[in-house]
Amino acid sequence: MTKNHWPVVALLVATCLSRIPFRAHVPYGLDSIQFVLGLRHYDVRLHQPQPPGYFLFVMMGRVVNKLIQDPNLSFIALNILFSGLAVWLVFLLGKEIFGARSGLSSALLLATSPIFWFHGEVALSNLADCFFVCLLALCCWRNLEGNYRFMNFSAVVLGLAGGVRQNTILFLLPLWIVSVRKAGLKRMALAVAILMVTVCAWYVPMAHLSGGLKAYQIAVRDHWLNSNWHGFTLGWLPFNLVCVGYFILLGTGPGMLLLFLGGIFYLEKAHLDSLWRDHRFQLFAAWLIPPVSFFILIYSHPIQTGHSLIYLPALLILMPAGAQLTCEQILGLFKSKQGQFRGKDAVVLRRGETKSTLRSSRWLPLSIPSQIVPLVLVGCNLFTFLKMNTSVSRLAVAQYESKLKEVVTTVKEQFSPETTILMNYDFMFLGFRDYMFHLPEYHTYQPKLYTLAGRTLLFAGFRQETRLIDRIEIPATTNFFVLNADELLKDPSWIHRLRIDKFSDENLLMTPSGLTLFRGDVRDLPRFFPQIQFNIHKRRDFK
Repeated sequence: MTKNHWPVVALLVATCLSRIPFRAHVPYGLDSIQFVLGLRHYDVRLHQPQPPGYFLFVMMGRVVNKLIQDPNLSFIALNILFSGLAVWLVFLLGKEIFGARSGLSSALLLATSPIFWFHGEVALSNLADCFFVCLLALCCWRNLEGNYRFMNFSAVVLGLAGGVRQNTILFLLPLWIVSVRKAGLKRMALAVAILMVTVCAWYVPMAHLSGGLKAYQIAVRDHWLNSNWHGFTLGWLPFNLVCVGYFILLGTGPGMLLLFLGGIFYLEKAHLDSLWRDHRFQLFAAWLIPPVSFFILIYSHPIQTGHSLIYLPALLILMPAGAQLTCEQILGLFKSKQGQFRGKDAVVLRRGETKSTLRSSRWLPLSIPSQIVPLVLVGCNLFTFLKMNTSVSRLAVAQYESKLKEVVTTVKEQFSPETTILMNYDFMFLGFRDYMFHLPEYHTYQPKLYTLAGRTLLFAGFRQETRLIDRIEIPATTNFFVLNADELLKDPSWIHRLRIDKFSDENLLMTPSGLTLFRGDVRDLPRFFPQIQFNIHKRRDFK
């Protein structure tokens, strides 16, 4: 190993070690819980995990879990490993495109990016997806440069990326096509065949575990219609733009401004004819445009920050070059204005330059963006993740675990599983899945109609097993139901024409940090949720 490799190795080791102190000790919210449930019993119809399935991520977790015997920790261990590998790949890609110094800066920015760091701490699939995205981008860059030795391997990587997160294969297929389009018909035909075989290798067993091909396809379609699809409408465009802009700001910090200005200066200097022939422009355009367009035009969610990890590495690879170009343009503008004031003195200075002054003038515009600016951005990243209270900081994980512990403790202390059922929607945090997973001895229901294969069903849980039911049976021994009142106070429309804050204080229960639970009589459930069919067995009155 050469002396130049030691900084990269140190960065990879530091990346992995820095994740350990802040890792989540329990599954982090809705999606993370569903990955853990899928590790035990995989079935997309039951949202174990949620459609479209994330098959390879769950299966990799199952393999690691055989050694660790902790599903949540198994996924996090995978993500810590993929964190280091993704940083290494970004270094290699940045080095091949812009040089070693730029590559190291990009790797350092990725390692400390709050979004990237956060997803290395939790059991979600976005970090594994980020690794395969970076690996594919490296292969595609080499394809663009005419090194087709990696063409078949890039087809395998694209297929595997689709097995981790199914949308990735659609977002990055244009990048792969652009990179191999000049390889020749025979080579392309072989690569496409390899891609199809790779996809079939995970798609077939995934569909089999979810009831067969038809059942799987119906589950994916109906989940999209139930949860995500709101049609093509410009009404969502401002919301989606804000989400994407927020994700980029969280992932790049103040560097977002440098990227914007650098892009403007680059387009100003570039000629359109040469632009389309530039392999760097082809790579980043084909990498960025499909996913960013989807998240702006069709679907974004402010909580799902991990969606940005499919395009964030591209932005961070561009950032050192963008920072350098921006600083050079600003310094050049400053020098030109200074020259106008100095008049003839400026001309004499240029004519009388020595080698030392030439070195000095060259050193200044290059060292600021390539050395100082990345360090400032890294400092901003560290402050954001370690000190700020954002959705992708260490505090987000700690606060979620603290609130969850309070709710679980309060429910166990105040309510008996024999006399109480839990009702909760599919909130991302402290919702139906949190109740059914962390309070397995209670019967838990999600009072939200869900259409699957033409049937209107409900999700229910008991002893960490998920069921789909068409009605809620309330036994005679059950007296109470408990709700997460905080979410329902924010949006009363979840409950039909009722406001729980209008009920007696006896119905509200506060946890030590101020979380609110609502306790109601099960006989009132039809008033709260008239869209649900209840079968309430007769019982004796209680005080």
